[in-house]
Amino acid sequence: MNIDKNSFLCFINQLSTHMETNSHWVFPTVKGLVTIFYYLMLAVLILFAAKSGLKLLQAQAGPFPLDQEHPNYVSVPVAWAPASDKTIVTTGQPPLFLTPQKQTGQLQVPIRSSPGLLMSLLGIVGLVTATWMFLLLRQIFRSVQIQSPFQAAIARRITTMGFLFLGQTAIEALLKLVLWQQTRPYFNHIRLANQASLSVDIQLDGPWLLGLILLALAQVYQRGIELQLENELTV
Repeated sequence: MNIDKNSFLCFINQLSTHMETNSHWVFPTVKGLVTIFYYLMLAVLILFAAKSGLKLLQAQAGPFPLDQEHPNYVSVPVAWAPASDKTIVTTGQPPLFLTPQKQTGQLQVPIRSSPGLLMSLLGIVGLVTATWMFLLLRQIFRSVQIQSPFQAAIARRITTMGFLFLGQTAIEALLKLVLWQQTRPYFNHIRLANQASLSVDIQLDGPWLLGLILLALAQVYQRGIELQLENELTV
């Protein structure tokens, strides 16, 4: 990627001026919010892991109240749809079309079952990723300097964040695939009306795109470091 040196130096001067102008309240505010979110996510991660651990240690059995979540059970998102979906057309002008898709629900499974363990692991993976991401952001805000905004440590942390999101997407996709296979035997005990088909409601919505953007940003940032060093050597 070619970056004009003069344009980059102009950008550095504008960035430094902007940071100096707004650093008296904007930068400390954002830095404080990142720290708060980091400790918040860390607390949520610890509580979730502790709750899951307690469920694993306890071995209570039914009967359970029907209007409450069963203790030591976890929820698996499921979806089902009738065998023949028909589009509904309104009689007004212009006509409107409603296409039924699927119904969703939560299948309660024991946490000590394969689907239960997989759902708990999915939750931990998401929370660990979020906590790690805020930790890296916190380190970036703590190390950034107005006079020298481009640093190798920051570039490494941005790269780590990119690979972190890509890794989260890959791990979640693998876990959800295994979850889909491990949950199929449970559906043999469930009968739905109208011969509806039941399956795990899997959505591959990992932050892979954000990971690619961060990796590209890290490359641009690395180029900025090189130009900044060249500028310092020529002064």
